[in-house]
Amino acid sequence: MHIPDGFLNHRINAAPFVGRQIWRHAPLPEHEIPWIKNMSVSAAISGRIGTLAVFLIALGIGKLIKKPSAHRRLALIFFIWLIPILASSVYAARPLTTDDAYTVEKGKFQLETGFDFARQDNHDKEFFPSLTLTYGLFERMDMGVGSAYQFVNPTDGKRENGFGDTALKIKYRLVDQKEWIPSFAVSGTLKLPTASESKGLGSGKTDFNINTIFTWNLSKRLQLYANLGYTFIGEHGAENELNYSLAGQLFLSDKWALVGEIIGVNNFNGHKGDDPFSGLVGTQYLITDSFVWDVGLGIGMNKASPDIRLTTGLTILFKP
Repeated sequence: MHIPDGFLNHRINAAPFVGRQIWRHAPLPEHEIPWIKNMSVSAAISGRIGTLAVFLIALGIGKLIKKPSAHRRLALIFFIWLIPILASSVYAARPLTTDDAYTVEKGKFQLETGFDFARQDNHDKEFFPSLTLTYGLFERMDMGVGSAYQFVNPTDGKRENGFGDTALKIKYRLVDQKEWIPSFAVSGTLKLPTASESKGLGSGKTDFNINTIFTWNLSKRLQLYANLGYTFIGEHGAENELNYSLAGQLFLSDKWALVGEIIGVNNFNGHKGDDPFSGLVGTQYLITDSFVWDVGLGIGMNKASPDIRLTTGLTILFKP
């Protein structure tokens, strides 16, 4: 998640990380291995260690979610605690759902506010304002937390409202683009079941997603993004999911950009009709170097996706 680079003529210089001393005992401080003097080799090895750590933790969390006994819950807490420590060695900018390989600059915050409306195939309606806060921990890594408040208005039945689930996300950028080799990042997102299961606002279970992220700068005005991820579903009897998406961003000027994407999910239950598949088109407007307004229109391409989704929001980049 970041303010699109294509809007800016230069990146804002990262300020010194005020929390540096908090991480001075991390296994891979400042994205380097202390005993390897060659900085290029050190950064390359630390990057692969970080990626391997996130991947192994993701597999561990996925297995723990499926079998949540008491001792597994303790292990799950331990795994979550390990993520920021081991990996230290919430999406391409709104309104896209597809993530990009960029990270928030070290020492800076990014706040994303949004308001969405969705209408399902059966004409049920949902409204949900959302808030996501992301912090740049290191040059190549950020962490974020996000949630929403849901208003559900079914055609039949009782109206409900309440807080949605909470997402905790970490993203690590491994590779910067070199010629036609794309930028590449990995992310892990833990969904905490803060939505009410009794009200039908959530499953009441913990999920975990690991995502691979590719970004291509094809020209000064055109960028492409691709995601391929896997979600471990905590709900009993539910299948895990394969998530995929492809998005583009076309800069019309220094202020305006057009965006579009297609998004799909495969839940491996053998019924293609309930695999959500949708598309979105939208625009972004750079108000200042730190403020971006966006609006998007999503269209469901099957009955498993909302018929229509309208979204608008504001992205703010700031330093405390």
